[in-house]
Amino acid sequence: MSLRQQQKANTRSKIKAIAKRAFLEQGIEATSTRYLSEQAGIAVGTLFVHFPDKLSLVKDIFFDEMDVALRAAVVAQKASSSPMDYLQQMAQVLFDFYDEYVEFTRQVLLDSLAKGGFHTNQMAVISDGIVKRFKQVGVDDKTAGIFAENMISNYWFVLLSGVPKGALGGAAMTHLERMNLPFEMSYRNALKNKG
Repeated sequence: MSLRQQQKANTRSKIKAIAKRAFLEQGIEATSTRYLSEQAGIAVGTLFVHFPDKLSLVKDIFFDEMDVALRAAVVAQKASSSPMDYLQQMAQVLFDFYDEYVEFTRQVLLDSLAKGGFHTNQMAVISDGIVKRFKQVGVDDKTAGIFAENMISNYWFVLLSGVPKGALGGAAMTHLERMNLPFEMSYRNALKNKG
């Protein structure tokens, strides 16, 4: 890496560290790009060279932190054959993360929903995991897909109900579990019939 590339990487990293602290302490809306550039000791134009707008800076920090949370969760997560256990484990990690970064979540989630971004893709991956678990106990493709769609819809309902309040803790997890209980029972019945 050339000296210039290293300087750019260092400046970008410094901006993100300052912005993360400011966003968490003052709030995203209350933190101006002028404030961030002053704290970083750079011109406002330099800030925009690295991040074209405040949302791109918010998203960069959000995804870095989410990556850390998800990697830690993968290491700590128990193997699960039950679609409900799998969804609950994933939801717990994501809900805890969203609660910790609530203002980031509101902005990034709104952008993602409007543009079909990361969250839509993330739910497709989780849906595939649910389908796989139903199919392992003999549920046909179509039914497994319908079950997964409904479980993901319930996840969306709980998520979108909790994000505005900044509360996705235990009550949200319990609500998600209750909403998906019929699918858990279907899984258990299929497992019993298979064995």
